[in-house]
Amino acid sequence: MWSFPAAATSSVVILFAIGFAAVGGEGYDGSDLRIVGGFPASQQATVHQVSIRVKSNDLKAFGSGHICGGSLINNRTVLTAAHCLVDSSNRKRSADYFRVVGGSLNRTVTSGNTILDVSQVVIHQRYNPVNFDNDVGLLILSSIVSANHATLRPINMAATKPNPGVLCQTSGWGTPIFGEPIKTSVLMAVNVTVQPTEICNGTSSYNGFIKNGMFCAGDVQGYRDACQGDSGGPLVCNGQLAGIVSNGKDCGLAAYPGIYADVAYYRGWILTNGAGQRTIGGTALALTMVGLVYGFVQRLMM
Repeated sequence: MWSFPAAATSSVVILFAIGFAAVGGEGYDGSDLRIVGGFPASQQATVHQVSIRVKSNDLKAFGSGHICGGSLINNRTVLTAAHCLVDSSNRKRSADYFRVVGGSLNRTVTSGNTILDVSQVVIHQRYNPVNFDNDVGLLILSSIVSANHATLRPINMAATKPNPGVLCQTSGWGTPIFGEPIKTSVLMAVNVTVQPTEICNGTSSYNGFIKNGMFCAGDVQGYRDACQGDSGGPLVCNGQLAGIVSNGKDCGLAAYPGIYADVAYYRGWILTNGAGQRTIGGTALALTMVGLVYGFVQRLMM
């Protein structure tokens, strides 16, 4: 377990399947998230889910390159966490570092999986690795996902943040036990409840760490959570993509629900920077204009 330092300079630790990098921060001592207390996912409920992988590792042993989850939001764009897309010095990795795999619940078999190369990596320009502000990123795929694909399809993004008390589902191939290597071959899911931000920001929890663009979801008694290797994956509420697995303290720890990036908050940025819709004619311009207008209105309201 991570411990709280007595001084105000606690450390935020990001743990991936392939290693870790520590960065200084304020507020709490945590790590990125992972599935704990879950169950085998349904194909129908997770057709948007993809595995983001280190291409060189995956070419050696299919499935071994998995580092993060992601969500297909149109035929050429995957939404994920920014911290999944940077190196240990928090520099954006190149597009050819990654590959995206989706279509099967089993990450280790080629049958049923579609393998997609990446042409562009986009990270929110104000991403802060210290406090996870703006922990949002996109992978632009080199080719489109067919509209007729039976097991890999885009998910609609939520337009509003989910209310406290709403039951949602997150999914991933991460470890079920904090600190253990990733061993899960089959996609797992867990139901979590959106918690009031004021509760998660209390002194017995994250103590003010959760800012605009974030919310918390989980079980205040612990047990149900995401875990290592699930970062960047989806939180689905009422059938729409509402959150991105971002960070948290340990896995399923009482009083520390998982922290998610709020998709609705970043919707304008996502629509403006996503590129998949360019392959289907005039829809691209229309969606880009929607994103620009949405972002402008959102700034006026802040």
